[in-house]
Amino acid sequence: MLAAARPSAARAQSAVFEVPGLRGYVERVLQRNAGLRAAESRLGAAERRIAPAGSLPDPMLTFGAMAVPVTSFDLDREPMTQFPLMVQQRFPFPGKQAAATAVARGDSSVAYAGRDALEAGLVAAAVRAYYAVAGAETALPIWRARVALADQAIAVAQVRYETGTAPQTDLLRARLRRAELDEERRELEAAVASAGARLDALRAGPGEAVFTPLLISTAVVPGLRGDSVPPGSVLRQALIERSPPLLAAAAEAERARRTVRVFAVAGRPDFTLGLQAAVRGGGRETFVSALVGVSVPLYAGRKQGPAAEAARLDAAAAEQRYDDLAAHLTGELGAAAADLAALRDRILQTADEILPLAEAASASALQRYQVGAIEFTAVLDAQDDLFRAQLRLARLIAGYGAAWGDLAALIGEEWYR
Repeated sequence: MLAAARPSAARAQSAVFEVPGLRGYVERVLQRNAGLRAAESRLGAAERRIAPAGSLPDPMLTFGAMAVPVTSFDLDREPMTQFPLMVQQRFPFPGKQAAATAVARGDSSVAYAGRDALEAGLVAAAVRAYYAVAGAETALPIWRARVALADQAIAVAQVRYETGTAPQTDLLRARLRRAELDEERRELEAAVASAGARLDALRAGPGEAVFTPLLISTAVVPGLRGDSVPPGSVLRQALIERSPPLLAAAAEAERARRTVRVFAVAGRPDFTLGLQAAVRGGGRETFVSALVGVSVPLYAGRKQGPAAEAARLDAAAAEQRYDDLAAHLTGELGAAAADLAALRDRILQTADEILPLAEAASASALQRYQVGAIEFTAVLDAQDDLFRAQLRLARLIAGYGAAWGDLAALIGEEWYR
């Protein structure tokens, strides 16, 4: 069944949309994106075609000369010499103009729904770009913290090596890990530049700096604790009622149904009314004639009939595409909801359990190495575990924000309004 309206369903919102800088960036994207402006221009053009679609054909004005003597060109000599002036107006069969207007309105609805679908996809892309930048920029402070730990490990290994309580290999391994971290920095900086380029592309070029928070800060994670994915029934209702791609498919199907009506009445006869005045010379009386013409759909079996059947098949195909898209998006919706719930659980477990344990293990390992209680390898492993846990948390939050943006676009949640 096709969606015909956009009633309000339960809202699906998340704290990821409330982070500083995101709304301002999305607003700039919507203002500057050329693709969205093109969609708005197409919508304006479609709206302006509605009035002409149902207008009458232009009248025809005919004038000339009849029975003019070619030898003398004496216009008063022959009584049949005349100068006719005719006005003709064709009137389509009742219902044809209304059907054409309905199709034009359908075109406008398709353009409107297409603009909305493009906007929703653009906002989702903006959210993904924003969180990609936030995740990449969060990784650099995490890297700097890891470098500080590596420098501490070098310092401790240097002291122990100089006092003869640790082999030189400990110091060399500490310096090797420090050099490897420098190589990782280049990868992280490239990720920041790449994410920034995508950020700028959506807003049609560089602009003012976009503020992004440190994703593993204490201000971000607590906001996610109150998040919850709405029940599946609520999401499915929102999908049918508000999903921009689904509404666009419904508009296409409705336009196809209206086109069926155009071809169904195309074989009905049109009427032509004409009024002619024939002016004659020599003081002779002017003739006035009135004409009525009717088009004869003699070839309807080869023209209008097949065209009407083709229109019916197109309409059936459009409805089938809608049903197929609805089934596909319903599956995507279920997968997205499951992924979001899993991401939230992973974020909270990493923030509440894994990260504190990794921090404690890293601090304890360095302290125990200072007194010779453990091997230096354990220190490096503990520091790397902390580094990976922090990076994983940042990437999980970035992925969670992007996933919420995709879900909001899928169900038509205009959180940015």
